Amino acid sequence: MSFTHHLHRHAPRLVRRLRSGALAALALTSAAGLTAVGLSSPAGAATGVWSPTADRPLAFQWVLEDTLDLDDPVQMGLQDPTGKPLPAPDVYDIDLEYNSAATVSALHAMGKKVICYIDVGVYETYRDDAAKFQAITPRIWGNADSGWNDSYWLDIRRVDELAPIMKARMQRCKDKGFDAVEPDEMTGWSNRSGFPLTYADQIRYNIAVASWAHELGLSVGMKGDLEQAHDLAPYFDWNLTEECYQYRECTSVYNPADGKTYPGLQSFTKLNKAVWVAEYKPMLKRWSTICSDSRNRHFNTARFQLGLPNNGGRVPCATTSPTVW
Repeated sequence: MSFTHHLHRHAPRLVRRLRSGALAALALTSAAGLTAVGLSSPAGAATGVWSPTADRPLAFQWVLEDTLDLDDPVQMGLQDPTGKPLPAPDVYDIDLEYNSAATVSALHAMGKKVICYIDVGVYETYRDDAAKFQAITPRIWGNADSGWNDSYWLDIRRVDELAPIMKARMQRCKDKGFDAVEPDEMTGWSNRSGFPLTYADQIRYNIAVASWAHELGLSVGMKGDLEQAHDLAPYFDWNLTEECYQYRECTSVYNPADGKTYPGLQSFTKLNKAVWVAEYKPMLKRWSTICSDSRNRHFNTARFQLGLPNNGGRVPCATTSPTVW
């Protein structure tokens, strides 16, 4: 049995698959479920925020590496990298720091929804609020986030100290006019963070992240962390997951916290919450089967350029034939 950590933010990330024999080093709890943290219902669940539904698929475009160029048809998701036309996206997911309120406003004028990408589980030395992390004592970051330069896992047990920083980031999202937040790096518990983080620690922190977004009237998606989807789906408004078809874990996820297998993305669709799946490898022999399965399960799947660069592109399942690039 194995599980994966394979988020792709704004540069190619290393894929790391851990064997169950190595899990002891991660200091995971053996108790799964909300009962492990004394929670039984999504207190403060979203009301009045954008809540995309599984029964009405919305085309999704994702560009994180730089500023979105509104005049570039590839960046805008209107063409694939070879120049073939694509169905226009309904939703754009772009980085908070690289994009202005004017860009968000322009997308709104086109009738689009816009998601604000932020990191909530790592300290990155190059972010413009890095000094806020540096001012916290004792040091709140630990091991390097493997595959990413200048990125380090946070001690998410220190929720009260992280809250002002993360709330400020979300406030900037709101001030720029974004509709939603994509909080990345929500999987410190299942990585070698340098801290003895548990399943319960991650549940507490992720629920706090969702509540901070909802307090500001922002929609919030659950990013990855499929091992906890069955517990966290009620607290989030939609899901964005990567490579679950490649690793055959979209609907059946091994949870190292207790050694059991749990439902994955169907935890969201059964609540009629939208699911977007990003794949990176071509998988051309399986692509038609993947897309058929995705439609049947009310997932919304597309293949993206690894690293999500602004010169990349997408091939959604809505196209009739996959493009090799």
